[in-house]
Amino acid sequence: MKSVLSVLRWVGSAREWLLLLSLAALAAGTYAHARRVAADRDAWASWGKQVCAFAGTTTDAAIVEVDTAKGKRKVAKARGQVCGEAVQDLAAYRARSQAATARVLGDAQAARAAKTNTDSGTAAANAADRRRAVTKMERLDAQLGDDDRVDGNYFAGINDLGGLR
Repeated sequence: MKSVLSVLRWVGSAREWLLLLSLAALAAGTYAHARRVAADRDAWASWGKQVCAFAGTTTDAAIVEVDTAKGKRKVAKARGQVCGEAVQDLAAYRARSQAATARVLGDAQAARAAKTNTDSGTAAANAADRRRAVTKMERLDAQLGDDDRVDGNYFAGINDLGGLR
């Protein structure tokens, strides 16, 4: 108990020093936080200037001529407004071009699917024609006499088998 009382007496006598130390720590923390905020602000400002440079503008305030129904007139734009509009225009262009690309790719895919369906139908018809030609040729072979004489019908069967008809 005596040790607690002695610590409390010492704290009471050194109250001014403890207050000074706590104020110094608070000031150091505030300074460090302010430096971090300034660094973040500078980084964002640099990023904004870079984005504006990529968009082909600056972050400065500007006076711009605008077409209206009554003709051209000059309009004062606030700092960063011209850049913001340029970035919005680029974003709209990107969205339009991506939509057009998707539309073109969709049309190409639909055309390819239609061609595939047509090719599948054609392949099935060709397979049926081949089977019919083979069957016809086997029938004609079976009808051949002992002298192996053939007529025009036999040659037509050979042409069917070869895909010439």
